[in-house]
Amino acid sequence: MTSIVLTGRLATGVGEGRHFTGLDWARAQFVATLGIDPFPGTVNLVVDDIVGRAGWAAIRARPGLVIRPPDPQWCDGYCYRVRIAGRIDGAIVVPAVAGYPADQIEIIAPVAVRAALGIADGDRVEIAAPLVST
Repeated sequence: MTSIVLTGRLATGVGEGRHFTGLDWARAQFVATLGIDPFPGTVNLVVDDIVGRAGWAAIRARPGLVIRPPDPQWCDGYCYRVRIAGRIDGAIVVPAVAGYPADQIEIIAPVAVRAALGIADGDRVEIAAPLVST
């Protein structure tokens, strides 16, 4: 299967991913929509090179799988399946909010990605997003 492949730099987030992935409604939708029971939190990548930014723009231009909150005052999220470092299935989650950083990628996975891959802040991590979102 053909994929969009890009590399980002691992970075520590602000901790909101842990709260979000722990919400019952969000977790239930991740399981139902993506088949992923997320490890608490997200893996944050910063795309800081021109090739990575082009790949990230190509992923975001596609329709994502929607995660819809029970309260309409909260924002939807859009998900894109990815394979992290060729080893771990996960999904990018993009909140539909104005001003969300264009170079930031937040990924959920069923495992602690940092521990599973032995990576730390600043390490480069490759992700591949299939061209078909299913």
